[in-house]
Amino acid sequence: MKIIRISNDDIMSLLDGDTPSFPKYVTQILNLANQNAQGTRPSVVGQMSELIKEFKGNRLREWEEWYLSKHPEAITLATNRILEMINRLKEAIG
Repeated sequence: MKIIRISNDDIMSLLDGDTPSFPKYVTQILNLANQNAQGTRPSVVGQMSELIKEFKGNRLREWEEWYLSKHPEAITLATNRILEMINRLKEAIG
């Protein structure tokens, strides 16, 4: 299988958006919360390696529409899991 790597800068340029800027340590906390919440596991968002094989389009917007039609709850579910973990981390720190 051929692996294709796309940089975040390339993705952002395709989205016509600016690269988000976060305060110091925020991305580390988000990554830790996601790791503990397992918000991006296949059981939550689907098995990406298989979904990519099924997708027949060529554009990012097509992928977004196709993916959300197959997994309409995925973003909300992943976000809620991560948010719950962030709240637990806040309680633990407090």
